[in-house]
Amino acid sequence: MAISGDSLETMKEYKASLKAEFPFIPDTDAKLMKLYDVKYPFFDAPSRHTFVVGAGLKVLSVFSGGEAIDADKAIESCLGPPPKKK
Repeated sequence: MAISGDSLETMKEYKASLKAEFPFIPDTDAKLMKLYDVKYPFFDAPSRHTFVVGAGLKVLSVFSGGEAIDADKAIESCLGPPPKKK
């Protein structure tokens, strides 16, 4: 799932451009940003975060900043480390 402070229309366009199959949720009033404490301290804009959520809605990992952009780390949190090459 992707959550952003962008408008619903912007989110729809971005989702379509990625051909993403997961939900995109607009948070234009910053309620989720505040709830998860992921906004910058002085204005209502999110800093980049990736939450990996597992069974029972348990948060398994949280990545922020540059680490949040690297999808490999989030995928590894879900699947475990890649097998070692022989």
